[in-house]
Amino acid sequence: MTNLEDVKASTVLSLYAWRWGVEVTIKERKGGLHLGHMQVTRDAERVSRSVALSVCAYLLLVRLYGRDEALEEPWSLFRLQQRFRVDVMRDQIDRTERKWQRKIKQYQNAA
Repeated sequence: MTNLEDVKASTVLSLYAWRWGVEVTIKERKGGLHLGHMQVTRDAERVSRSVALSVCAYLLLVRLYGRDEALEEPWSLFRLQQRFRVDVMRDQIDRTERKWQRKIKQYQNAA
């Protein structure tokens, strides 16, 4: 529906197609950054810090992974988050493995 009377249907569809991209982007940012879901008081300073922290997290993900993702295919914040989680888990597994390898080596040297 539109209130534009003297506009061609193709123009209206073009405008809605552009607007749909904006809506999807806003939904992704709100869902991916959990804006509106954080538990903060009504204190304006705390609310602004929570929004700033979310935006910084988004920018960090884009900085870390956005360039690689943009070269392959269209990407989303959710894909960047997933990649970050996988990298953190791999690092944790590698650290745990190195720790156990050191312990095993220490026990072998003591025996």
